[in-house]
Amino acid sequence: MDIEHVVVLCLENRSFDHLLGYLRHPNETFEGLLHGGPYGNPDVNGANIQPSPDAKPVLPVGPDHSHDAVMRQLALSGTPWNRTPTNRGFVASYELKASGKATPRHGGLLGSVLDPVLARRAKKPGPRAGRGPLVMRCQNPDSVPVLSTLALQFAVCDHWFCSVPGETWPNRNYLHAATSDGEVNIETRPYFNRTIFELLEDNGADWRIYHDDIPQVWAFQNLWDTPKRHAKWLPMTRFAEHVKTGDLPAYTFIEPNHRPPVHTVDHIQALGGTTGQSNSQHPDNNRVADSAYDSFDPTIETDFARAQQLIASVYEALRANVELFERTIFLITYDEHGGFYDHVPPTQRVAGQDPKQTRRGAAKILHALWHQRAQAFDFTTLGVRVPAVVVSPLIAAGTVDHTVYEHASVPATLRALFAPSAEPLNRRDRDARPFHHLANLSAPRTDLPDLSAHTRPAVPAIHGDAEAPPTIHSRAEVPDYYNEFLAQAEVVRQHLAAVGEPEAAHLTPIASPHDGQALANSFDSAAHRHRHTSLAAPENSPS
Repeated sequence: MDIEHVVVLCLENRSFDHLLGYLRHPNETFEGLLHGGPYGNPDVNGANIQPSPDAKPVLPVGPDHSHDAVMRQLALSGTPWNRTPTNRGFVASYELKASGKATPRHGGLLGSVLDPVLARRAKKPGPRAGRGPLVMRCQNPDSVPVLSTLALQFAVCDHWFCSVPGETWPNRNYLHAATSDGEVNIETRPYFNRTIFELLEDNGADWRIYHDDIPQVWAFQNLWDTPKRHAKWLPMTRFAEHVKTGDLPAYTFIEPNHRPPVHTVDHIQALGGTTGQSNSQHPDNNRVADSAYDSFDPTIETDFARAQQLIASVYEALRANVELFERTIFLITYDEHGGFYDHVPPTQRVAGQDPKQTRRGAAKILHALWHQRAQAFDFTTLGVRVPAVVVSPLIAAGTVDHTVYEHASVPATLRALFAPSAEPLNRRDRDARPFHHLANLSAPRTDLPDLSAHTRPAVPAIHGDAEAPPTIHSRAEVPDYYNEFLAQAEVVRQHLAAVGEPEAAHLTPIASPHDGQALANSFDSAAHRHRHTSLAAPENSPS
């Protein structure tokens, strides 16, 4: 059967070993942690710390995943002209972060002034010193039942690497454009690289983006700066409805909710906390105080568990429409490893990219004033291995694929399926291996696993499609990573106001998660209006 739909869900910041390393797969070639070895990483005293299947859903501090930190984790060995990753630096890297010694270096006019101040503040070891070994703890398969079930019942790709040894923005950009535009760390600015969405559109294939809160893919301004394209963005709560009616485009991208669960350490709402709405599995959405870590109750609701529910909800929505599902491939992956241990080094070299950047206007000025520095990088080394599970009724249960994939494999697959005569986006798209060959059964399976027990009712739809969910107010600290999303939201707010979108007229500058939620609501209200404006509505637009 021909594949007519591809659905991609990209979650946040987990390595392959951290989530699937202890998967009890019947195929002995599966490259987890139950065969081979010995595995381990030296701590700061030289002792070998071995991985173990006893990770909690929370951590006292999120691991470092800046470019320099990831290069430290990869621990390159060899001569300067022929260095290869060994993956021996994870414990030492996490110890630096947990003890408060991993202070980023900054460039620009203000970098030399502020870096000494930041260094003095981080000089003394923090209260979480000695926590480096925690990064070696991996999840027991029972703690990730949805991902584990799908990995066993469909195809697991055990050599899928993130595209850049670095942070969220550059790696998510590879999913969309097969390039990070020369960035290895997060640079909050508009990106104008040609994306797979535009390539598909130019070749007669439709696309759609489902999201909640502030999506990172907003960074590609060309995907929402016209009414016709803006109309292709929908709240995640509409996804199951559209699948039920058979209304899916060729490509559907799903971005999880990043809005942090700002809460007290034990999540007791009576004490003033809130579990939030996020379901991205980002480690900083799953933090507790160091003193609360050892006694943490794993039955308490977390963002970590909500991400499992999100995966199950997407899968069950597809399974409920058998006819559509039989013509669909569903990929679950993670943007980058988040600093967690993985034992398979990214030894395969890849094509570099043109480092020329397209910063414009205010973004160029801000970069000149202040930006996170990183060591020189030629983009020929992939990042750390991440989970990747490919789901389709046309995939045999127990499939293990050892092919080396990276995030540019997403545009490569979409181009091969829906625009086979189109030129690739760039060299990385050209060279990346597509994964649709995994859907190779002559007839679709009927023995699909039932994951409905792992789903839960969706939150109410947001403005433009139904009443907005209640706003969550909190005076608690916002995780550092979410400030980048707020900065991205401010770029979007300014542009929407400049082009005269009426829904953005009342919005104030984005300074808090509450402001970001208001912008997301307004953005989707405008998209709803564009879908119902006859002159702007694209063909096959959802209602």
